[in-house]
Amino acid sequence: MNKIKVLIADDHELIRQGIRSILRSDRNAQVVGEAVSGLDAVQQSERLHPDVVIMDLAMPELDGIEATRRIRGANPNTHVIVLTMHDSEVMVRKVLNAGASGYVLKSELANKLKTALQVVRRGKRYLSHQLSEVLMNRYLLQAPLSQESPLRLTHREQQVSELLSLGKSSKEIGEILKITVRTVDTHRANIMRKLNVHSVTELLHKHSQISSLKV
Repeated sequence: MNKIKVLIADDHELIRQGIRSILRSDRNAQVVGEAVSGLDAVQQSERLHPDVVIMDLAMPELDGIEATRRIRGANPNTHVIVLTMHDSEVMVRKVLNAGASGYVLKSELANKLKTALQVVRRGKRYLSHQLSEVLMNRYLLQAPLSQESPLRLTHREQQVSELLSLGKSSKEIGEILKITVRTVDTHRANIMRKLNVHSVTELLHKHSQISSLKV
């Protein structure tokens, strides 16, 4: 298996050293470059074509969100993992809407970075465990959409939809909601049909619309 080519983008030398140290113990990863600003990250990404960019959210010249948007726009095959100290739901949505595949808290960097790298390399989304739990609990406690909503998702469909957007598999969703995998797959098919989407990425954009319908 080819090594995962990684570009590290952070304006703090100590953080870059820490990331290099973590990845040095991962025989499946290879650091191909380092960037010290958002603009530098965009330019190096265009030149080096990394598989994954590990991006600090707070970057000079160009913030991590805009840098992510430009990197993904130029090369959709390059995945971005954002590093931050902020466990804000609003920030998570901004980052994911910009095209990032991973969101890792710096407090979990040492334990979760290698896992996040493998997950996003497979084309899946990774959220820090702490954030995943917070968002999951929030969504499960939400009231269903009004029947006046043009999207007309049932409460259960909304729960499944939100968990899909967090990168949960059908098996994981079944365990969380105490339903069978077959039932999850049925809900998933209904959700995709009702929302007229064909991927989890499209589903995420629909969630922004759903959120705007809620008081």
